[in-house]
Amino acid sequence: KAKKLLEDSEKMERFLERLEKKLAKIPYAGKYLSDVPALISLVKAFVEKRYTDIPIGSIIAIVGGLIYFLSPIDIIPDFIPGVGIIDDAAVIALAMKLVHDDVKEYKVWRDTNTLG
Repeated sequence: KAKKLLEDSEKMERFLERLEKKLAKIPYAGKYLSDVPALISLVKAFVEKRYTDIPIGSIIAIVGGLIYFLSPIDIIPDFIPGVGIIDDAAVIALAMKLVHDDVKEYKVWRDTNTLG
């Protein structure tokens, strides 16, 4: 599913917009979800071919984690106060564990390429 989403830039853009809206509704993202905006930014840069220095497996892991984060069907439903985002945070934490170095390199690239 992640690979198909990566191949359709219009669907990817809609997906990322929905993801950003969901993240905006979470009052306290916590340390595991705090990387979600960077992951979104990385995927956008990859899809737009501005940043391609990342293995496709890492992109698929990131998009897969973001798909789960956005999905209304979770192990623990998001509407349960206080615990509804635990599984989302766990999936994002797992994705980050797999792609930590790639995200770190992207952040360096992003910071270097967005400075005045």
